Amino acid sequence: MREDDFEKTMEAWAGHEIGAAPEMRPTADMYRLLQARQKEKSVSLASPRWALAGAAIAGLLVLALLYGVFFRAPSPFEPPPGQQVALVGQREGSPAGKGGVVKETVAPRRGEKGGSAFLTELMFQFQKQDSQYVEGIDLLSPQGETVSLAGDDNYRLRLGPAGDRHVYIFQQTLAGVLVQLFPNDTYSSAQNPLQQGETYYLPAEPSWFYLDADSGEERLYVVAAAQPLPELEDLYARYSQAEDRRDKPEMLASLLEKLETVEATFPGQAQGWVFVFQQK
Repeated sequence: MREDDFEKTMEAWAGHEIGAAPEMRPTADMYRLLQARQKEKSVSLASPRWALAGAAIAGLLVLALLYGVFFRAPSPFEPPPGQQVALVGQREGSPAGKGGVVKETVAPRRGEKGGSAFLTELMFQFQKQDSQYVEGIDLLSPQGETVSLAGDDNYRLRLGPAGDRHVYIFQQTLAGVLVQLFPNDTYSSAQNPLQQGETYYLPAEPSWFYLDADSGEERLYVVAAAQPLPELEDLYARYSQAEDRRDKPEMLASLLEKLETVEATFPGQAQGWVFVFQQK
């Protein structure tokens, strides 16, 4: 009941009580005092009532706020704490590729680098549904043909560090989103620094990456360093956590510039590779 309705009810009751005692014959001044007194009583009676109602409403608002913070489902672009949304699909490799022959070729990479002081191996492996082979492209070698993959094909990276190395791997999808593939618990439990003498697969076996049904260009960025690169880590963290979408294009442009010019950005500290492949 609203407060004004409550007061009207109390006033009506007081009037009824006054009317029920005609023998008192109050004067006009006494009648006004009695009415004022009844109003004061109605307010005093209503105050605790509405105080309790206000407290209940406030409690509901607090509960709604807490529910929104702790129980609401995250949006597609807002990962739970410590976890990134998987924007690059992964699945188990096709039966034809499990334990199959690896047919490795030399192909796409930008520039002549003639080996690496940071990685002993960096292979782009893929398995096509119409092939009995797991094929591989040596990304440490000079550029060759561009690979085209369909939605039924799978791909992954195989790498070996030349010493204990900090590795960062990103993929820019057709949607223009930059996804950190490593380190990322979604795709591999391995953590930096990667250990010399070990061979790592991304995603971790038996999983492979795959593409959706759209067509266009996909880019992989691989960065290897002897020490952590906090500048790169912080920039990507700000990009991935930015709530204002207007800031993202500028952050993305800054990130891509650093990934495209790793040796110039981190002279003597890191080495980078960019691999472009087609989605058909």
